[in-house]
Amino acid sequence: MEDIQEKYTRLRPKMKHGDTMLVHGEKAVSKIIQECDKGAYWTHFLIIMEVSGVLFCVDSNAPGVHPARLSERIKEYAKKEGTDFVIRRSYKSEEEINVAFYNAMQRVERVGEIKYDFINGIKSLLNRRFSFCNFKIKVDDKHDICSMFGYRYEHELQMVKTMSMKRSLFFPSDFETYQWKVIDIC
Repeated sequence: MEDIQEKYTRLRPKMKHGDTMLVHGEKAVSKIIQECDKGAYWTHFLIIMEVSGVLFCVDSNAPGVHPARLSERIKEYAKKEGTDFVIRRSYKSEEEINVAFYNAMQRVERVGEIKYDFINGIKSLLNRRFSFCNFKIKVDDKHDICSMFGYRYEHELQMVKTMSMKRSLFFPSDFETYQWKVIDIC
């Protein structure tokens, strides 16, 4: 079985601006997500951005929503054995993908630096893990987790169906549960 670095090298030529990536991580936060989300495989989400032939990822993690070199992020994931990813592509036209990407970036710019939504993330995971928990979730424009940032983007591109956010934020596993019109790049 190929490791994440080999997979990235093989799939790198197929990746395009506007693609999305679901990642299976092996760090502590990923393990918590897997445990609370009933064994979910995917634990992180990011959007791929291409600038002059260089791939970047835009995602939300502890420092907030920001871009990073995709190759560097893959190197970080490669430090732990068992990491994996899948590339997802919209059926929409290049123009529609660019509009959705522009909207995602405008939201980041309009709000300023979006902080990671630790509080709602924890509430959501507890609601998912324990049926007796019913913590209220309050979604706002100043906080995000990776998959909420991605949900807005993929929802605009009709890659995922609408999900109610009353008991939980959208999590990486939900990209498969609510998948609608997606091309997986293998």
